[in-house]
Amino acid sequence: MNLQKIFSLPPSAYRGKPFWSWNGLLAEDELRRQIRIFHRMGLGGAFMHSRVGLATPYLSEDWFRMVRACVDEAKRVGLEMWLYDEDRWPSGAAGGLVTRDVRYRQRRLQLKIMASEEFRPSGEELGIFLARVEGNKALNVRQIRSAEVTKATPGEKVLAFYCKVADPSPWYNNQTYLDTLSAEAVRRFIEVTYDAYARNIGKDFGSTVPGIFTDEPNHGDLHLDVDGGEAPWTEKLPEVFKERYGYDLLSHLPEVFFEVEGEEFSKVRRDYHDCLTYLFSRNFGEQIGRWCEEHNLLFTGHVLAEPTLRSQTSVVGSAMRFYEFMQAPGIDILCGQGLTRPGGTRPEYATAKQCSSVAHQFGRKWILSELYGCTGWHFNFAEHKAVGDWQVALGVNLRCQHLSWYTMAGEAKRDYPASIFFQSPWWQDYPVVEDYFARVGVLMTQGKPVRDVAVIHPIESAWGVFYPDVDEALNRLERQFETLQNLLLEEHFDFDYIDEDILSRHGSVEGDCLRVAEAKYRVVVVPPMLTIRESTRKTLEEFIEAGGNLIFVEPIP
Repeated sequence: MNLQKIFSLPPSAYRGKPFWSWNGLLAEDELRRQIRIFHRMGLGGAFMHSRVGLATPYLSEDWFRMVRACVDEAKRVGLEMWLYDEDRWPSGAAGGLVTRDVRYRQRRLQLKIMASEEFRPSGEELGIFLARVEGNKALNVRQIRSAEVTKATPGEKVLAFYCKVADPSPWYNNQTYLDTLSAEAVRRFIEVTYDAYARNIGKDFGSTVPGIFTDEPNHGDLHLDVDGGEAPWTEKLPEVFKERYGYDLLSHLPEVFFEVEGEEFSKVRRDYHDCLTYLFSRNFGEQIGRWCEEHNLLFTGHVLAEPTLRSQTSVVGSAMRFYEFMQAPGIDILCGQGLTRPGGTRPEYATAKQCSSVAHQFGRKWILSELYGCTGWHFNFAEHKAVGDWQVALGVNLRCQHLSWYTMAGEAKRDYPASIFFQSPWWQDYPVVEDYFARVGVLMTQGKPVRDVAVIHPIESAWGVFYPDVDEALNRLERQFETLQNLLLEEHFDFDYIDEDILSRHGSVEGDCLRVAEAKYRVVVVPPMLTIRESTRKTLEEFIEAGGNLIFVEPIP
Protein backbone atom coordinates (compact mmCIF):
# COMPACT_ATOMS: atom_id res chain seq x y z
CA MET A 1 0.00 0.00 0.00
CA ASN A 2 1.48 3.38 -0.98
CA LEU A 3 1.81 6.34 1.36
CA GLN A 4 -1.16 8.22 -0.08
CA LYS A 5 -3.50 5.30 0.56
CA ILE A 6 -2.14 4.71 4.05
CA PHE A 7 -2.54 8.42 4.85
CA SER A 8 -6.10 8.50 3.52
CA LEU A 9 -7.19 5.48 5.55
CA PRO A 10 -4.57 4.66 8.21
CA PRO A 11 -4.63 1.02 9.33
CA SER A 12 -4.99 -0.12 12.93
CA ALA A 13 -1.26 0.03 13.62
CA TYR A 14 -1.35 3.84 13.56
CA ARG A 15 -4.54 4.23 15.62
CA GLY A 16 -4.93 4.54 19.38
CA LYS A 17 -5.21 1.50 21.63
CA PRO A 18 -6.78 2.56 24.93
CA PHE A 19 -6.48 0.78 28.23
CA TRP A 20 -9.56 -1.44 28.15
CA SER A 21 -10.45 -1.63 31.80
CA TRP A 22 -11.55 -5.19 32.62
CA ASN A 23 -13.32 -4.24 35.83
CA GLY A 24 -16.27 -6.63 36.25
CA LEU A 25 -17.41 -10.17 35.57
CA LEU A 26 -16.33 -10.72 31.97
CA ALA A 27 -18.75 -12.15 29.39
CA GLU A 28 -17.64 -13.19 25.93
CA ASP A 29 -20.58 -11.67 24.04
CA GLU A 30 -20.12 -8.31 25.76
CA LEU A 31 -16.37 -8.30 25.11
CA ARG A 32 -16.94 -8.98 21.43
CA ARG A 33 -19.55 -6.21 21.27
CA GLN A 34 -17.16 -3.72 22.84
CA ILE A 35 -14.41 -4.59 20.35
CA ARG A 36 -16.80 -3.69 17.55
CA ILE A 37 -17.40 -0.34 19.32
CA PHE A 38 -13.64 0.31 19.39
CA HIS A 39 -13.69 -0.25 15.63
CA ARG A 40 -16.58 2.20 15.15
CA MET A 41 -14.70 4.81 17.21
CA GLY A 42 -11.78 4.72 14.78
CA LEU A 43 -9.48 3.08 17.32
CA GLY A 44 -6.91 0.47 16.37
CA GLY A 45 -7.54 -1.98 19.19
CA ALA A 46 -6.96 -1.98 22.94
CA PHE A 47 -4.79 -3.12 25.83
CA MET A 48 -6.63 -5.81 27.83
CA HIS A 49 -6.08 -4.42 31.33
CA SER A 50 -7.16 -5.86 34.68
CA ARG A 51 -8.54 -3.09 36.91
CA VAL A 52 -10.32 -2.56 40.22
CA GLY A 53 -13.61 -4.50 40.15
CA LEU A 54 -12.44 -7.49 38.11
CA ALA A 55 -14.59 -10.49 39.11
CA THR A 56 -13.13 -13.06 36.71
CA PRO A 57 -10.14 -14.69 38.43
CA TYR A 58 -6.92 -13.21 37.06
CA LEU A 59 -4.85 -15.54 34.82
CA SER A 60 -7.41 -18.33 35.34
CA GLU A 61 -8.77 -20.54 32.56
CA ASP A 62 -11.83 -18.29 32.41
CA TRP A 63 -9.53 -15.29 32.02
CA PHE A 64 -7.68 -16.85 29.11
CA ARG A 65 -10.93 -17.97 27.50
CA MET A 66 -11.96 -14.30 27.43
CA VAL A 67 -8.55 -13.29 26.08
CA ARG A 68 -8.77 -15.85 23.27
CA ALA A 69 -12.27 -14.65 22.35
CA CYS A 70 -11.03 -11.05 22.16
CA VAL A 71 -8.12 -11.99 19.94
CA ASP A 72 -10.52 -13.88 17.68
CA GLU A 73 -12.94 -10.94 17.43
CA ALA A 74 -10.14 -8.43 16.88
CA LYS A 75 -8.78 -10.58 14.08
CA ARG A 76 -12.23 -10.68 12.50
CA VAL A 77 -12.68 -6.89 12.43
CA GLY A 78 -9.04 -5.97 11.76
CA LEU A 79 -8.01 -4.58 15.14
CA GLU A 80 -5.06 -5.31 17.44
CA MET A 81 -5.31 -6.78 20.93
CA TRP A 82 -2.35 -5.79 23.10
CA LEU A 83 -1.52 -7.49 26.40
CA TYR A 84 -0.98 -6.00 29.85
CA ASP A 85 1.25 -7.91 32.25
CA GLU A 86 -0.29 -7.28 35.68
CA ASP A 87 -3.41 -7.29 37.83
CA ARG A 88 -3.73 -3.49 38.15
CA TRP A 89 -0.24 -2.00 38.74
CA PRO A 90 2.74 -1.79 39.28
CA SER A 91 3.90 -4.73 37.21
CA GLY A 92 5.74 -7.60 38.84
CA ALA A 93 3.67 -9.41 41.45
CA ALA A 94 1.10 -10.96 39.07
CA GLY A 95 -1.66 -9.97 41.46
CA GLY A 96 0.22 -11.70 44.29
CA LEU A 97 0.52 -15.03 42.46
CA VAL A 98 4.30 -14.62 42.37
CA THR A 99 4.90 -13.00 45.74
CA ARG A 100 2.91 -15.46 47.80
CA ASP A 101 6.30 -17.21 47.71
CA VAL A 102 8.40 -15.22 50.20
CA ARG A 103 11.56 -15.78 48.13
CA TYR A 104 10.30 -13.35 45.51
CA ARG A 105 8.98 -10.60 47.76
CA GLN A 106 10.40 -7.10 47.70
CA ARG A 107 13.26 -6.46 50.12
CA ARG A 108 13.86 -3.19 51.94
CA LEU A 109 16.87 -1.68 53.69
CA GLN A 110 15.46 -0.77 57.10
CA LEU A 111 17.05 1.88 59.31
CA LYS A 112 16.18 2.13 62.98
CA ILE A 113 17.25 5.23 64.94
CA MET A 114 17.29 4.91 68.71
CA ALA A 115 19.04 5.90 71.90
CA SER A 116 21.92 3.64 72.90
CA GLU A 117 20.07 2.32 75.94
CA GLU A 118 17.16 1.22 73.71
CA PHE A 119 19.31 -0.85 71.34
CA ARG A 120 19.04 -4.63 71.61
CA PRO A 121 21.16 -6.53 69.08
CA SER A 122 19.41 -9.31 67.16
CA GLY A 123 22.38 -10.62 65.25
CA GLU A 124 20.67 -9.71 61.97
CA GLU A 125 22.12 -6.21 61.70
CA LEU A 126 23.77 -5.34 58.39
CA GLY A 127 25.61 -2.54 60.16
CA ILE A 128 25.58 -0.56 63.41
CA PHE A 129 26.72 3.06 63.65
CA LEU A 130 26.82 5.91 66.13
CA ALA A 131 26.06 9.46 64.98
CA ARG A 132 24.59 12.80 65.93
CA VAL A 133 21.42 13.08 63.86
CA GLU A 134 19.68 16.32 62.95
CA GLY A 135 16.87 15.66 60.50
CA ASN A 136 18.46 14.39 57.29
CA LYS A 137 21.99 15.25 58.35
CA ALA A 138 24.39 13.10 60.37
CA LEU A 139 27.67 14.10 62.04
CA ASN A 140 30.49 12.20 63.74
CA VAL A 141 29.35 8.99 62.01
CA ARG A 142 31.32 5.86 62.88
CA GLN A 143 30.70 2.14 62.55
CA ILE A 144 30.78 0.05 65.73
CA ARG A 145 30.26 -3.48 66.96
CA SER A 146 27.11 -4.19 68.94
CA ALA A 147 29.01 -4.27 72.22
CA GLU A 148 30.30 -0.73 71.65
CA VAL A 149 26.98 1.13 71.83
CA THR A 150 27.96 2.27 75.32
CA LYS A 151 30.55 4.53 73.67
CA ALA A 152 27.79 6.83 72.48
CA THR A 153 28.28 10.39 73.74
CA PRO A 154 25.33 12.49 75.03
CA GLY A 155 22.94 13.31 72.18
CA GLU A 156 24.23 10.59 69.86
CA LYS A 157 21.96 7.92 68.39
CA VAL A 158 22.40 4.33 67.31
CA LEU A 159 21.77 3.73 63.60
CA ALA A 160 20.99 0.04 63.05
CA PHE A 161 20.42 -1.35 59.55
CA TYR A 162 18.50 -4.49 58.57
CA CYS A 163 17.19 -6.28 55.49
CA LYS A 164 13.43 -6.72 55.82
CA VAL A 165 10.77 -8.29 53.63
CA ALA A 166 8.14 -5.81 52.49
CA ASP A 167 4.85 -5.79 54.40
CA PRO A 168 1.79 -7.41 52.74
CA SER A 169 -0.79 -5.03 51.30
CA PRO A 170 -4.41 -5.38 50.14
CA TRP A 171 -3.31 -3.74 46.86
CA TYR A 172 -1.26 -6.87 46.11
CA ASN A 173 -4.12 -9.14 47.20
CA ASN A 174 -2.59 -9.41 50.67
CA GLN A 175 0.83 -10.25 49.28
CA THR A 176 3.70 -7.83 48.51
CA TYR A 177 5.36 -6.22 45.54
CA LEU A 178 8.09 -8.09 43.65
CA ASP A 179 11.82 -7.90 44.29
CA THR A 180 12.43 -6.27 40.90
CA LEU A 181 16.17 -6.18 41.61
CA SER A 182 16.32 -9.99 41.69
CA ALA A 183 16.80 -11.95 38.46
CA GLU A 184 15.20 -15.01 40.05
CA ALA A 185 12.10 -13.12 41.17
CA VAL A 186 11.59 -11.54 37.74
CA ARG A 187 12.13 -14.91 36.09
CA ARG A 188 9.27 -16.27 38.18
CA PHE A 189 7.08 -13.32 37.13
CA ILE A 190 7.83 -14.18 33.50
CA GLU A 191 6.90 -17.82 34.08
CA VAL A 192 3.59 -16.97 35.74
CA THR A 193 2.50 -14.21 33.35
CA TYR A 194 4.39 -14.10 30.06
CA ASP A 195 4.73 -17.85 29.56
CA ALA A 196 1.01 -18.26 30.31
CA TYR A 197 0.10 -15.84 27.51
CA ALA A 198 2.50 -17.63 25.17
CA ARG A 199 0.80 -20.95 25.83
CA ASN A 200 -2.67 -19.53 25.23
CA ILE A 201 -2.28 -17.09 22.32
CA GLY A 202 1.37 -17.36 21.27
CA LYS A 203 0.40 -18.18 17.67
CA ASP A 204 -0.99 -14.63 17.35
CA PHE A 205 2.10 -12.88 18.72
CA GLY A 206 3.48 -10.38 16.24
CA SER A 207 0.20 -10.07 14.31
CA THR A 208 -3.14 -9.60 16.07
CA VAL A 209 -1.22 -9.44 19.36
CA PRO A 210 1.69 -7.06 18.67
CA GLY A 211 3.00 -6.46 22.17
CA ILE A 212 2.67 -6.33 25.94
CA PHE A 213 2.52 -3.37 28.35
CA THR A 214 4.45 -3.24 31.62
CA ASP A 215 3.13 -0.59 33.99
CA GLU A 216 5.15 1.40 36.51
CA PRO A 217 7.70 -1.23 37.54
CA ASN A 218 10.09 0.25 40.10
CA HIS A 219 12.65 -0.73 42.73
CA GLY A 220 10.88 0.97 45.66
CA ASP A 221 11.36 4.39 47.21
CA LEU A 222 13.46 5.90 49.98
CA HIS A 223 12.08 7.70 53.02
CA LEU A 224 13.16 8.83 56.47
CA ASP A 225 11.55 10.02 59.72
CA VAL A 226 12.73 10.57 63.28
CA ASP A 227 12.58 6.86 64.12
CA GLY A 228 14.22 5.52 60.97
CA GLY A 229 13.53 4.87 57.32
CA GLU A 230 13.55 2.45 54.43
CA ALA A 231 15.36 2.29 51.10
CA PRO A 232 15.55 -0.09 48.11
CA TRP A 233 17.42 -3.34 48.73
CA THR A 234 17.95 -6.89 47.54
CA GLU A 235 19.94 -9.62 49.20
CA LYS A 236 22.64 -9.72 46.51
CA LEU A 237 23.15 -5.95 46.52
CA PRO A 238 26.26 -5.87 48.78
CA GLU A 239 27.94 -8.57 46.66
CA VAL A 240 27.17 -6.88 43.33
CA PHE A 241 28.15 -3.48 44.73
CA LYS A 242 31.57 -4.74 45.83
CA GLU A 243 32.17 -6.34 42.41
CA ARG A 244 31.27 -3.15 40.55
CA TYR A 245 32.86 -0.44 42.70
CA GLY A 246 35.59 -2.21 44.67
CA TYR A 247 34.52 -1.31 48.21
CA ASP A 248 32.02 -2.40 50.86
CA LEU A 249 28.61 -0.71 50.83
CA LEU A 250 27.78 -2.03 54.31
CA SER A 251 30.46 0.21 55.82
CA HIS A 252 28.77 3.31 54.36
CA LEU A 253 25.05 2.69 54.85
CA PRO A 254 24.31 6.00 56.63
CA GLU A 255 25.17 7.87 53.41
CA VAL A 256 22.13 6.28 51.74
CA PHE A 257 19.86 8.25 54.10
CA PHE A 258 21.84 11.26 55.29
CA GLU A 259 24.09 14.09 54.28
CA VAL A 260 27.13 12.90 56.23
CA GLU A 261 29.70 15.28 57.76
CA GLY A 262 28.37 18.19 55.71
CA GLU A 263 29.38 16.69 52.35
CA GLU A 264 26.72 17.70 49.80
CA PHE A 265 27.79 15.16 47.14
CA SER A 266 28.43 11.53 48.09
CA LYS A 267 30.21 9.03 45.86
CA VAL A 268 28.58 6.27 47.92
CA ARG A 269 25.11 7.56 47.05
CA ARG A 270 26.07 7.89 43.38
CA ASP A 271 27.35 4.30 43.35
CA TYR A 272 24.37 2.98 45.34
CA HIS A 273 21.84 4.38 42.86
CA ASP A 274 23.98 3.29 39.93
CA CYS A 275 23.97 -0.26 41.29
CA LEU A 276 20.20 -0.20 41.88
CA THR A 277 19.67 1.06 38.33
CA TYR A 278 21.91 -1.66 36.93
CA LEU A 279 20.05 -4.43 38.78
CA PHE A 280 16.60 -3.03 37.97
CA SER A 281 17.19 -2.30 34.28
CA ARG A 282 18.99 -5.60 33.66
CA ASN A 283 17.05 -8.04 35.82
CA PHE A 284 13.60 -6.62 35.02
CA GLY A 285 13.94 -4.60 31.81
CA GLU A 286 16.49 -6.61 29.87
CA GLN A 287 15.22 -10.02 30.99
CA ILE A 288 11.65 -9.27 29.89
CA GLY A 289 12.80 -7.42 26.78
CA ARG A 290 14.79 -10.45 25.62
CA TRP A 291 11.82 -12.74 26.29
CA CYS A 292 9.63 -10.49 24.15
CA GLU A 293 12.20 -10.40 21.36
CA GLU A 294 12.39 -14.18 21.36
CA HIS A 295 8.59 -14.45 21.24
CA ASN A 296 7.97 -11.82 18.53
CA LEU A 297 6.33 -9.34 20.90
CA LEU A 298 6.96 -5.64 21.39
CA PHE A 299 7.86 -4.87 25.00
CA THR A 300 6.19 -1.53 25.78
CA GLY A 301 4.81 0.45 28.71
CA HIS A 302 6.61 2.77 31.10
CA VAL A 303 8.46 2.87 34.40
CA LEU A 304 7.30 4.80 37.45
CA ALA A 305 8.06 8.51 37.98
CA GLU A 306 9.93 9.49 34.80
CA PRO A 307 9.59 13.33 34.87
CA THR A 308 12.36 14.74 37.07
CA LEU A 309 15.84 13.95 38.30
CA ARG A 310 14.44 13.60 41.82
CA SER A 311 11.53 11.33 40.93
CA GLN A 312 13.61 9.02 38.74
CA THR A 313 16.36 8.70 41.33
CA SER A 314 13.82 7.84 44.01
CA VAL A 315 12.21 4.79 42.39
CA VAL A 316 13.94 3.72 39.12
CA GLY A 317 17.35 5.39 38.95
CA SER A 318 17.48 6.17 35.24
CA ALA A 319 14.45 5.70 33.00
CA MET A 320 16.66 5.84 29.89
CA ARG A 321 18.59 2.72 30.87
CA PHE A 322 15.33 0.80 31.12
CA TYR A 323 14.08 2.06 27.72
CA GLU A 324 17.11 0.51 26.03
CA PHE A 325 15.55 -2.93 26.42
CA MET A 326 12.06 -2.04 25.18
CA GLN A 327 11.09 -2.61 21.55
CA ALA A 328 8.47 0.16 21.91
CA PRO A 329 9.57 2.36 24.83
CA GLY A 330 6.85 4.43 26.44
CA ILE A 331 5.91 7.17 28.88
CA ASP A 332 3.01 8.16 31.14
CA ILE A 333 1.54 11.65 30.64
CA LEU A 334 -1.21 12.24 33.19
CA CYS A 335 -3.70 15.13 33.36
CA GLY A 336 -4.21 17.95 30.88
CA GLN A 337 -0.56 18.74 30.34
CA GLY A 338 -0.14 21.85 28.23
CA LEU A 339 -3.62 23.24 28.93
CA THR A 340 -3.90 26.72 30.43
CA ARG A 341 -7.35 26.30 31.97
CA PRO A 342 -7.88 25.21 35.60
CA GLY A 343 -6.77 21.60 35.87
CA GLY A 344 -4.10 22.02 33.21
CA THR A 345 -0.47 21.34 34.11
CA ARG A 346 2.95 22.04 32.62
CA PRO A 347 4.10 19.57 29.97
CA GLU A 348 6.69 16.97 30.94
CA TYR A 349 9.05 17.68 28.07
CA ALA A 350 11.90 15.76 29.70
CA THR A 351 9.75 12.64 30.00
CA ALA A 352 9.13 12.60 26.26
CA LYS A 353 12.66 13.64 25.27
CA GLN A 354 14.32 10.94 27.37
CA CYS A 355 12.20 8.27 25.71
CA SER A 356 12.45 9.56 22.14
CA SER A 357 16.22 9.88 22.56
CA VAL A 358 16.66 6.19 23.37
CA ALA A 359 14.22 5.23 20.61
CA HIS A 360 16.29 7.23 18.11
CA GLN A 361 19.55 5.73 19.34
CA PHE A 362 18.31 2.14 19.09
CA GLY A 363 16.19 2.49 15.95
CA ARG A 364 12.80 1.89 17.57
CA LYS A 365 9.83 2.70 15.35
CA TRP A 366 7.21 3.13 18.07
CA ILE A 367 7.17 5.50 21.06
CA LEU A 368 4.14 4.97 23.29
CA SER A 369 2.36 7.42 25.54
CA GLU A 370 -0.28 6.50 28.08
CA LEU A 371 -2.19 9.77 27.96
CA TYR A 372 -5.40 11.55 29.03
CA GLY A 373 -5.52 9.93 32.48
CA CYS A 374 -7.09 12.02 35.28
CA THR A 375 -8.58 14.57 32.84
CA GLY A 376 -12.25 14.23 33.87
CA TRP A 377 -15.55 14.22 32.01
CA HIS A 378 -15.16 17.81 30.79
CA PHE A 379 -12.07 17.01 28.67
CA ASN A 380 -13.15 17.93 25.14
CA PHE A 381 -11.91 17.03 21.65
CA ALA A 382 -9.88 20.24 21.27
CA GLU A 383 -8.06 19.28 24.46
CA HIS A 384 -7.54 15.70 23.22
CA LYS A 385 -5.75 17.33 20.30
CA ALA A 386 -3.81 19.86 22.34
CA VAL A 387 -2.46 17.34 24.84
CA GLY A 388 -1.63 14.91 22.03
CA ASP A 389 -0.01 17.44 19.68
CA TRP A 390 2.98 18.44 21.81
CA GLN A 391 3.72 14.78 22.49
CA VAL A 392 3.66 13.99 18.77
CA ALA A 393 6.06 16.89 18.20
CA LEU A 394 8.46 15.22 20.65
CA GLY A 395 8.23 11.81 19.02
CA VAL A 396 5.16 9.98 20.36
CA ASN A 397 3.41 7.89 17.68
CA LEU A 398 1.66 5.10 19.63
CA ARG A 399 -1.24 6.37 21.73
CA CYS A 400 -2.66 4.45 24.68
CA GLN A 401 -5.67 6.41 25.92
CA HIS A 402 -6.51 6.16 29.58
CA LEU A 403 -9.25 4.74 30.00
CA SER A 404 -12.09 2.68 28.44
CA TRP A 405 -14.34 0.95 30.98
CA TYR A 406 -15.85 -2.49 30.46
CA THR A 407 -18.48 -1.42 33.02
CA MET A 408 -19.15 1.60 35.19
CA ALA A 409 -20.97 -0.35 37.88
CA GLY A 410 -20.00 0.19 41.50
CA GLU A 411 -16.53 1.50 42.23
CA ALA A 412 -15.57 1.27 38.56
CA LYS A 413 -17.22 4.62 37.78
CA ARG A 414 -14.70 6.37 40.05
CA ASP A 415 -11.65 4.85 38.39
CA TYR A 416 -9.95 7.94 36.92
CA PRO A 417 -12.72 9.14 34.57
CA ALA A 418 -13.57 9.96 31.87
CA SER A 419 -14.21 6.72 30.05
CA ILE A 420 -13.15 7.14 26.44
CA PHE A 421 -15.78 4.68 25.31
CA PHE A 422 -19.51 4.14 24.86
CA GLN A 423 -20.25 5.61 28.31
CA SER A 424 -19.40 9.06 26.88
CA PRO A 425 -22.10 10.66 24.70
CA TRP A 426 -19.57 11.65 22.01
CA TRP A 427 -18.15 8.18 21.37
CA GLN A 428 -19.56 7.92 17.83
CA ASP A 429 -17.79 11.16 16.90
CA TYR A 430 -14.37 9.99 18.14
CA PRO A 431 -13.08 9.11 14.63
CA VAL A 432 -12.54 12.87 14.24
CA VAL A 433 -9.76 12.61 16.85
CA GLU A 434 -8.40 9.24 15.79
CA ASP A 435 -8.28 9.92 12.04
CA TYR A 436 -6.25 13.06 12.75
CA PHE A 437 -3.68 11.41 15.01
CA ALA A 438 -3.47 8.28 12.85
CA ARG A 439 -2.60 10.39 9.79
CA VAL A 440 -0.03 12.36 11.76
CA GLY A 441 1.38 9.04 12.99
CA VAL A 442 1.70 7.74 9.44
CA LEU A 443 3.81 10.74 8.46
CA MET A 444 5.85 10.78 11.67
CA THR A 445 6.97 7.18 11.13
CA GLN A 446 8.36 7.88 7.65
CA GLY A 447 12.10 8.51 7.34
CA LYS A 448 14.44 9.18 10.25
CA PRO A 449 14.56 12.04 12.78
CA VAL A 450 17.16 14.73 12.14
CA ARG A 451 18.69 15.40 15.55
CA ASP A 452 22.43 16.03 15.46
CA VAL A 453 22.64 17.82 18.82
CA ALA A 454 23.08 15.74 21.99
CA VAL A 455 22.95 16.68 25.68
CA ILE A 456 24.68 14.55 28.31
CA HIS A 457 22.01 13.59 30.85
CA PRO A 458 22.94 14.71 34.40
CA ILE A 459 21.10 11.94 36.28
CA GLU A 460 24.28 10.65 37.96
CA SER A 461 24.88 14.08 39.47
CA ALA A 462 21.39 13.87 40.98
CA TRP A 463 22.23 10.48 42.50
CA GLY A 464 25.16 11.95 44.41
CA VAL A 465 23.06 14.63 46.12
CA PHE A 466 19.84 12.64 46.61
CA TYR A 467 18.73 11.76 50.12
CA PRO A 468 15.37 12.16 51.92
CA ASP A 469 14.04 15.72 51.82
CA VAL A 470 17.17 17.12 50.17
CA ASP A 471 16.41 20.67 49.14
CA GLU A 472 18.58 23.24 47.38
CA ALA A 473 21.39 21.02 46.04
CA LEU A 474 18.98 18.90 44.00
CA ASN A 475 16.54 21.72 43.25
CA ARG A 476 19.37 23.77 41.76
CA LEU A 477 20.37 20.90 39.49
CA GLU A 478 16.72 20.42 38.44
CA ARG A 479 16.40 24.12 37.53
CA GLN A 480 19.57 24.08 35.48
CA PHE A 481 18.49 20.90 33.70
CA GLU A 482 15.07 22.29 32.80
CA THR A 483 16.39 25.73 31.78
CA LEU A 484 18.81 24.29 29.25
CA GLN A 485 16.23 21.86 27.89
CA ASN A 486 13.58 24.54 27.41
CA LEU A 487 16.06 26.95 25.84
CA LEU A 488 17.02 24.41 23.19
CA LEU A 489 13.39 23.52 22.46
CA GLU A 490 12.21 27.13 22.33
CA GLU A 491 15.00 28.01 19.89
CA HIS A 492 14.09 24.95 17.77
CA PHE A 493 17.34 23.07 18.34
CA ASP A 494 15.99 19.55 18.50
CA PHE A 495 18.26 17.22 20.47
CA ASP A 496 18.67 13.86 22.14
CA TYR A 497 19.74 13.13 25.68
CA ILE A 498 22.68 10.74 26.11
CA ASP A 499 22.81 8.53 29.18
CA GLU A 500 26.40 8.07 30.33
CA ASP A 501 26.09 4.33 30.85
CA ILE A 502 24.58 3.82 27.40
CA LEU A 503 27.40 5.99 26.00
CA SER A 504 30.03 3.82 27.72
CA ARG A 505 28.65 0.69 26.03
CA HIS A 506 27.39 2.00 22.68
CA GLY A 507 29.40 5.17 22.09
CA SER A 508 32.18 5.77 19.56
CA VAL A 509 33.66 8.59 17.47
CA GLU A 510 33.18 8.36 13.70
CA GLY A 511 34.75 11.14 11.69
CA ASP A 512 33.73 14.38 13.40
CA CYS A 513 30.56 12.81 14.83
CA LEU A 514 29.74 11.08 18.11
CA ARG A 515 27.83 7.86 17.47
CA VAL A 516 25.56 6.34 20.10
CA ALA A 517 24.28 3.00 18.79
CA GLU A 518 22.48 4.03 15.55
CA ALA A 519 22.38 7.81 16.11
CA LYS A 520 25.08 10.37 15.17
CA TYR A 521 25.68 13.82 16.66
CA ARG A 522 27.77 16.74 15.40
CA VAL A 523 27.32 18.85 18.56
CA VAL A 524 27.44 17.65 22.18
CA VAL A 525 26.36 19.83 25.11
CA VAL A 526 27.55 19.12 28.64
CA PRO A 527 24.93 20.67 30.99
CA PRO A 528 25.56 21.82 34.55
CA MET A 529 26.75 18.67 36.33
CA LEU A 530 28.44 17.74 39.58
CA THR A 531 30.19 14.62 38.32
CA ILE A 532 31.06 13.01 35.01
CA ARG A 533 32.32 9.52 34.21
CA GLU A 534 35.91 9.02 33.18
CA SER A 535 34.64 7.02 30.22
CA THR A 536 32.52 10.01 29.16
CA ARG A 537 35.47 12.39 29.53
CA LYS A 538 37.68 10.19 27.35
CA THR A 539 35.02 9.84 24.65
CA LEU A 540 34.42 13.59 24.56
CA GLU A 541 38.16 14.25 24.41
CA GLU A 542 38.38 11.96 21.39
CA PHE A 543 35.33 13.72 19.90
CA ILE A 544 37.03 17.13 20.19
CA GLU A 545 40.27 15.84 18.69
CA ALA A 546 38.29 14.50 15.71
CA GLY A 547 36.78 17.95 15.06
CA GLY A 548 33.50 17.60 16.92
CA ASN A 549 31.75 20.54 18.54
CA LEU A 550 31.61 20.40 22.34
CA ILE A 551 29.80 23.00 24.46
CA PHE A 552 29.99 23.22 28.25
CA VAL A 553 27.34 25.00 30.29
CA GLU A 554 28.63 26.18 33.65
CA PRO A 555 29.17 24.96 36.28
CA ILE A 556 31.60 22.50 34.72
CA PRO A 557 31.94 19.10 36.46
